[in-house]
Amino acid sequence: MCLLAALGLIAPRLILVLLWLFSPAVVLGPFASLAIPNPIIPLLGLLFLPTTTLGICWAAESFGGMQSFSGLLIVLIGLVIDAGLIGKGRGLSKR
Repeated sequence: MCLLAALGLIAPRLILVLLWLFSPAVVLGPFASLAIPNPIIPLLGLLFLPTTTLGICWAAESFGGMQSFSGLLIVLIGLVIDAGLIGKGRGLSKR
């Protein structure tokens, strides 16, 4: 069980780092129009919300960003997954 939890925490970060190394435009592109310098938001996403950051990158590449319903749905699913990883499933342990 502990190995599965560790894999859930490491896998999105590893995928995001590899994506950033091999195609940096995919990771930096969705955050290019923000006022904050470009690599800071993806780095914060790598540390705190990696699945949501991956969802934003995928939505920008495949669905034209979060303007479409599909893109917004992808990002919301990533946010729910990150919230579950951060909360460590405490809601299930109370039952």
